[in-house]
Amino acid sequence: MQIISHLTVTIQKLMSARSGFAATSQSTFLKAGTALRAEAPVIRPGAASNEDNTEYDLFGSFGQDAKADAPAASSASAAQASTTTADDPYMRAGQANYGELYAEYTRFISSMVEADRQHKDSTVARYFIPAGETRETVMAMEEHDYMWAVQDEMEAAADRIPQAQANKAISNQSLSYADASKMTSDALFSLQKALPVLNAALARTSPDAIEARRQSIGDNPKLQRLAQQLAKNDILSVKSNLRYVDRIVKGIESGFNKVDGDLLVKNDQGQYQLGDFSISFNGQAMLTSKDTFEAFTG
Repeated sequence: MQIISHLTVTIQKLMSARSGFAATSQSTFLKAGTALRAEAPVIRPGAASNEDNTEYDLFGSFGQDAKADAPAASSASAAQASTTTADDPYMRAGQANYGELYAEYTRFISSMVEADRQHKDSTVARYFIPAGETRETVMAMEEHDYMWAVQDEMEAAADRIPQAQANKAISNQSLSYADASKMTSDALFSLQKALPVLNAALARTSPDAIEARRQSIGDNPKLQRLAQQLAKNDILSVKSNLRYVDRIVKGIESGFNKVDGDLLVKNDQGQYQLGDFSISFNGQAMLTSKDTFEAFTG
């Protein structure tokens, strides 16, 4: 299954294409969670609805005074040992507990919302360091990449709680073939609906589309700035849709499901579409790419 590498390459090409509008480019990372999500991901920190055209700061950074707003332990982590100290407030992947991550997640979002409210540049401190990253690279991560990284680690930390593992084991044991079929069909239905949106967003950020827009607006500075902002909004939309699609795929592949073949492939036009696959549950054939998928309503 090559879906992760395909999506990662897509994002890398996307960031390269952005250079047509911005002189500064930076790497971005695809942080995929393992939980199945039927709802669309959060577009903007603190957004009350699907706001995808809101201005946001491209670069975040660590605050100079690390102790000023260091993450505080929440009630959810009262029974868990803290992984941070006053001298080292940074949480690391695989070590931070759920309560600390939840406090960091809510602190970061509320700080972002407040910065937006005051129309200030965002310089919100960041205290979680994902696997493979350093304090310096986290400082260079875009706001939504950081927010999603914390969210994914928070879910992973919740899964590490013994009671959660026990509940998951009980749930998996009681999951019937019929229920598994309904949930998988629902996930595939959501995936089908998401792909046209993803492909349309990718088309808007292709090098040809970016160059055509740049040529059409001429040298007007105001129009150029507007084009840059629209490009950033389009890139955020693509990254959000890529994450959403990837999380659906991860969910389908989790649990007792076994996927043979490719859930997603790229066609000759570079668009994502469902591939040729079959899915089984505990050794029993369940769904194939030739089936019609329906939404599970209850």
